[in-house]
Amino acid sequence: MQITPFNKELWTGRIDTEDADLGLRIHQVVKDYSAFDSSTVQPKVIVGFCSDEGVLRNKGRVGAKNSPDLIRQALANLPLHFSHHDFIFDQGNIICDDTDLESAREEQINQVDQIIKQNHFPIVIGGGHETALGDYLALSQSYQNIGIINLDAHFDLRKPTIHSTSGTPFYEMAMYCKQNNRTFHYLPIGIQELGNTKALFKRAEDLGVHFITAHEVHLNLNKVLEDIKQFINQFDALYVSLDMDVFDAAYAPGVSATTINGLTPFQVKYILKVLMNSQQVKLFDLVEYNPLYDIDNVTAKLSAQMIYEILRC
Repeated sequence: MQITPFNKELWTGRIDTEDADLGLRIHQVVKDYSAFDSSTVQPKVIVGFCSDEGVLRNKGRVGAKNSPDLIRQALANLPLHFSHHDFIFDQGNIICDDTDLESAREEQINQVDQIIKQNHFPIVIGGGHETALGDYLALSQSYQNIGIINLDAHFDLRKPTIHSTSGTPFYEMAMYCKQNNRTFHYLPIGIQELGNTKALFKRAEDLGVHFITAHEVHLNLNKVLEDIKQFINQFDALYVSLDMDVFDAAYAPGVSATTINGLTPFQVKYILKVLMNSQQVKLFDLVEYNPLYDIDNVTAKLSAQMIYEILRC
């Protein structure tokens, strides 16, 4: 495992000096989190979790390990449309450069927990969906009543055989809840019937998981948004995970497992808006962007725009 600090060289782009503050872009305002000034209001902190180990264990297509810095570069040149521009920070990367996912996860839990305990907002960029377990465990150090929202084509409720994988994190969260006398409140959105076996649907039923299929989102987005509002009102904190394979392959070809008839950027954008406007989201992660299969950086740009929606709220 390696820990790499904030790298200003990743945050570069066009500078429109003639437009002064009206021409600002993300790369001009992002700061090193290690130099955080306590006067900043509600900072949002980017943390990279560079891991392919969970995907490899899940027999998937590796490559997501390299995504955090590429997403940063895609985010850097986006124009700033925020009323405040002094709250975006970067913590650097946690890199699982060996097979020891568990040690990297402990560091992830430690870093994310520290950010949350200061009432700051972590934006964690994976990596495979093994990223999710460490994030949830970090949030659990500060909150008891947590709603888990996963925008994903898959349940990721596989039972671990020997080790944790990218397909097991939400089952592991359920087991953590059971062992710690908590209720497992899990709402996956964008589930694909053909992306999950009957066994996974049965496991979701057994665990009391309410889910929203991609078909339901396509059929009536407004109803889905209302259903989400009803769900999130129950909790003290929300953890939101965005797996890039929830998008249709036409929009996101660069993922670990592509999806046919997936969600559109418009649909996901408005789901994220509803979630962030609730003011209950305490942690967000974006996972499973795989640059080895991207086309013209389309998926990197889409990933960056989804993070932008989190930054602007």
